[in-house]
Amino acid sequence: MLLLPLLLASLPAAAHSELRRSVPAAGAVLLQAPEQIELLFNERVQLTALRLYREGTEEISLPRRAIRSATTEIIALPPLPPGAYRAEWRIISADGHPVGGVIPFRIEAPNRP
Repeated sequence: MLLLPLLLASLPAAAHSELRRSVPAAGAVLLQAPEQIELLFNERVQLTALRLYREGTEEISLPRRAIRSATTEIIALPPLPPGAYRAEWRIISADGHPVGGVIPFRIEAPNRP
């Protein structure tokens, strides 16, 4: 009986899902607008929300998509003019917990001679 608490204490804690990579990456400065946002997670998750905002609070409408369980999500973007953006995402982890994050990025106007 004394071994049970020791065994339970030695088990690794269940970690929540995490975003491993995004395209564009957080903090990216792009010379041309991306055509899509790609999110890669460490395990299968359900993307429940993705919102894109331009400089401040102007929300940019994104296409609706079905919620499914996957490790990668690719969402098409409309044409984006130069400026600062932030993508806010929310998922349901494999363990049922909600997790979210923000991906800020900037699109620079092309330099013209």
